Amino acid sequence: MKDERNVRRSRAAGRKWQPVAILLAAVLMVLSVPFGSRSARAVDLDQNCSLKINPGNSIVADDIATANVVIDLYRVADAVPVTGFDTYDWQVNEPFSSITIDKKIDGEGWKKLAQQAADIVLGTAPAGKTEWDPSATAGAIDSTLKVLDKDPTQPITDLPAGLYLIIARGSNITEYAGTVTDETTGTTGTVTIAKSRGFKYSFSPELISMPTKAADETGVINTANPGPWIYFAEDGAEVTLKPSQEVNLGPLKIVKNLEDYAQREKTTDGQSRKIKDPATFIFKVVVYEDETKAKVIFQDYVSIVFDAYGSQSATINGLPAGGYAEVTEEYSGRVYTIEPGAKNAVIVAEGEEDAPATVEFTNSYTNKEPGGGSVTNRFSYGEKDGWTLNKVKDDTDDAIANPDKTWGDQ
Repeated sequence: MKDERNVRRSRAAGRKWQPVAILLAAVLMVLSVPFGSRSARAVDLDQNCSLKINPGNSIVADDIATANVVIDLYRVADAVPVTGFDTYDWQVNEPFSSITIDKKIDGEGWKKLAQQAADIVLGTAPAGKTEWDPSATAGAIDSTLKVLDKDPTQPITDLPAGLYLIIARGSNITEYAGTVTDETTGTTGTVTIAKSRGFKYSFSPELISMPTKAADETGVINTANPGPWIYFAEDGAEVTLKPSQEVNLGPLKIVKNLEDYAQREKTTDGQSRKIKDPATFIFKVVVYEDETKAKVIFQDYVSIVFDAYGSQSATINGLPAGGYAEVTEEYSGRVYTIEPGAKNAVIVAEGEEDAPATVEFTNSYTNKEPGGGSVTNRFSYGEKDGWTLNKVKDDTDDAIANPDKTWGDQ
C-alpha cells in the first residue's frame, strides 16, 4: 500500500497545492494548525481508514432498506502531507484532473466540485433522457481508484487517505444516473437513483475526506477542531445521506380477450344488413395500499369497447407502486359471459422489468341479442391536487380505454 501511495503522490509533480480543511459532505475551510499547538497526535497519512455510510436517516430507514442500495466510492484525490502543519492537502487523480480545489472554497463550492466529479464518473444525460445507464463512463475509471457495490450496513474498509466521491445507487437498476432541476433556481444537477417498491430515492453526489475530525458544537467538521484524527468507522467516521423521496408511480393494464363478436341483422325496405353494436365491458378497479387491504388508495370503473372479436387493453397510469390492485369484471352486456372472481396484481413502477402490472379476462358469446355503450372515467394523480376526475368517451384518442388492438378476422 505504501508503494502505491508513492506512485500516486508522484503523478502530478509540479502542481501547486494549498493546505485545506477536511470535508464531510460540504463544509467550510479553515486555517491549518501547526504541530505542537494541540496535544492530539499528528495526522498519519500512511494509516488506512474505514467509513460507514448510511443511505438515509431513521425516518426512511425501513423503506430504503428494501431499495437495494449499494455504495460506490471513487478516490478523486490522494492525501499528501503539508510540511510543518497538522493537516493534509489533496493531489487530484486522473481522470479528475479538470477539478481544481480553490484555497477559499466554501460550502457551495464543494457542492459544485461534487457535481463535477459525478459528471466525470456518470457522464451526462443523453438527448431527451433524464435517466440513463452510466456504465461506460464509470467503467473507464481506473480500478485502483474505485470501491464498488458495498453493503451500506457494513463499514467500507482499507481506504487510503484521500478525497472520495460517494455514489449511492440501486443495484437492481441499470439506468441509475439521473438529472433533477431545482424549481427555484432552474439549475440542473446530477443524481443517482434507487427505488423501493413504493418510492424513488434520488441521491446527490457527496465528497468525503479521510481521515476526518469530530464535529464541533455547531456540527462543523474541520482541521482546527480539537481532538484526535478519526480513521475508522467504529471511532465515528460515519456519513448519513439525505436523499429526496418521491412516490413511485406505475401503470395497471387490463387485458380483455373476446372470443367471438355478436352482430345483429336489420331489415329496412326489404333489405337486410349486418349491424355491429359496440360490445362494452366494465371493470371495477380497487387499489389498496398493500396486500392487507386495510386502506384503499384508488377506486374507479374502467370500460373497454369492442367492435370485433380479438383483444384490447385499458391502462390506468399514475398508480402508487406497491399498491395491491383488485380488478373485477362487473358488466359484459347481455350477450357475453362474465368471467367471475377478482384478478389481482401488485403495481410495479414504470420502467421496471415487470411493468406494467397486468390482469387478463376472457369472454365468450351467449347467442343473445347484442347492444350496449359506455363512458370512461379517467383519474389522474398530482402531488398538489391528489386524484382528479375527467370523464371521456371511449374510442377517442383521449379515452383511457383507447385500445392496444389485436383483432381477429372480421
